[in-house]
Amino acid sequence: MQRAGGGSWRIEMDDSQVMALVLWLRDAAGMTPDLDPAIPPLEPAVPVVPELAALADPHATAQWTGLWLGLWEGRLEEWFALRMLTPPGFELLDRSPELRGLVAAGYREASHWTSTHRPIGRGGSSGRALAMSKEPGAAVKQLEGELGRRANDFEFAIKVLPVAGRVFWLGPDGRLVVSETLMRDGRAFRALLHDVLSGVV
Repeated sequence: MQRAGGGSWRIEMDDSQVMALVLWLRDAAGMTPDLDPAIPPLEPAVPVVPELAALADPHATAQWTGLWLGLWEGRLEEWFALRMLTPPGFELLDRSPELRGLVAAGYREASHWTSTHRPIGRGGSSGRALAMSKEPGAAVKQLEGELGRRANDFEFAIKVLPVAGRVFWLGPDGRLVVSETLMRDGRAFRALLHDVLSGVV
């Protein structure tokens, strides 16, 4: 997690291991849930695993969609979902038997993928993380200069997902969700932060 802050404001930027894990299961099982907004495939791309695809029936896909919506809408907190979505119990999926079978079959590989492809949390990314942490603070300073005053008191959250394309969404819980590709494009990321934060600064 990266934090930027001033006297009266704070921005937290983090990735979501559990969201990446759930998206890995979607991609590896070849599921095509009807999501609004549509979420692109992971990057790097995850090939379909035949053993998981065989478990991805309509019930598993519907249960996956329910799990994703809980994460997307902020009804499931990251720490809780991570703890309850682990072997051997997979307690979070007690009422989702088809999805539980799919998660049990793919959990080890999904866990490995997410630990090695985390946009912020993986090892060896300190230089990139340092660069990323400067962007939100720089956007606030620019807005303060344009407005001729200090920033208002606010808190803002940014989640980074390792998905394809330069894409972003404003989540229903008020956080900004961006793709890693967009976040790594300094100019585009700064422009986006300027536009989004102008309403709160």
